[in-house]
Amino acid sequence: MRRLALNENLVYFDDLRVGRGCVVSSPHGLEIGRAVSVGPRSIIQVNGSIGDYALIGMGVQIVGRDDHAIRDVGVPVSESTWIGERTPSPRDTVTIGADVWVGGGSTILSGVTIGAGAIIAAGSVVVNDVDEFAIVAGNPARAVSVRFDSVEARQAHLHSLEQRVASLPPAQKRASSASAWRGPRRRTTVSDSNLDRKD
Repeated sequence: MRRLALNENLVYFDDLRVGRGCVVSSPHGLEIGRAVSVGPRSIIQVNGSIGDYALIGMGVQIVGRDDHAIRDVGVPVSESTWIGERTPSPRDTVTIGADVWVGGGSTILSGVTIGAGAIIAAGSVVVNDVDEFAIVAGNPARAVSVRFDSVEARQAHLHSLEQRVASLPPAQKRASSASAWRGPRRRTTVSDSNLDRKD
C-alpha cells in the first residue's frame, strides 16, 4: 500500500503509516518526521515538512494555493504553468510541527505554518498560520482554545516528545525522487486534435 500512496520528492522514515487511498507527493520536496500517521483518502501535495508524531485524519487535503498559473492570457488553467514547472516560492510550503492533530475532512492551503502541538478541528480550512498548542476550528480556521494553559506544561510536553522520539526504535530514512513517467505535460493544440478529420 505504501508504494502506491507515496509518490515523488519525499523524505520519510519507514515508520510512516498511511491509510488506503492516500496520495502523498511534493512538487519540490517534503520531509516527514518519525511516527507520522496519515488517515485514509487524504491528499498531501505540497512542499515543506511534517513533524514527528503528527496525526493527519481521514480525508484531509494539504494542497497548494498557487499550483497553477491563473494569469496566463489565452491559456486554460488546466494547461497553465504548474508548480512543478517553476521555481518554488514560500507560498508553496506548509510546515506542520510535532504532535499536530489535523482532524478529518480539513483542508490546509500552502503558505502556512502550524505550530507544534496544535489541533485542527474536523472540517476546518486553514489559510493562516496556527500558533503552537492552539486549537482552531472553522472556515477560515480561527483559534477557539489552547491545548495547555501554562507555558511550563507546553515546554514539558515538547521536552517529553523529544525524549520519546529519541527512544523510538531505529527507522530507516527513505527518499523518493521525481518519477520517470512524469515528463512535461503534453499540450493539446488544434492541429493535434481530431477537429480537422473528415471521416
